[in-house]
Amino acid sequence: MKLTKNKIYYVQDGDTLDSISQKYNVNPTYILITNNITPKMLTKGMILYI
Repeated sequence: MKLTKNKIYYVQDGDTLDSISQKYNVNPTYILITNNITPKMLTKGMILYI
């Protein structure tokens, strides 16, 4: 199993799953699975692992 170091991102006003995934060049599904969330759960101040 390969372990990777995730970056921490704090969700800002106006962020969307797509905008965050584009910023870090990752698939939006990766963000959802890594953080065990759904798109509707994305809120300002939330900590995401990228």
